[in-house]
Amino acid sequence: MTARPQRSATLVFTQAVLALQALAALFAVLVLWGLTRAGELDLPAWLLWGGGLGFVILLGYAAGKQGRRWGRWLGWVLQVPMLVAGLAESTIAVIGVMFLALWITGLRLGGRIDRERAERVAAEGSAEGGPTAGDSAAEDAQA
Repeated sequence: MTARPQRSATLVFTQAVLALQALAALFAVLVLWGLTRAGELDLPAWLLWGGGLGFVILLGYAAGKQGRRWGRWLGWVLQVPMLVAGLAESTIAVIGVMFLALWITGLRLGGRIDRERAERVAAEGSAEGGPTAGDSAAEDAQA
């Protein structure tokens, strides 16, 4: 039975951040809708629901495309609208900053983990693949 190849840590982290950000964006849309209904905010319904739910769907789509290089760039671009939404409600900007920090952390730590995994696999491959310098010296001493 062959083991499945391990998924990239960067892929897992970026997908998780964008999926969770989609949920946070959905709740942000609901908060803005509540503020609009209470008269605290004046946003057109088409902008609130169309733009908000479109953003949520786009975040979900971007989460699924993180395996592609352009998917990563889309993830970067999608960090901006959450920050801009802070103009309507400042707490949304705080949440946007937190997700931006998570995005950057996921990319950095994921990249580091992926590099360390590749180094470990390369080291294991060279150890199994042929004699090392220590093995050659031991064989020369026996001869």
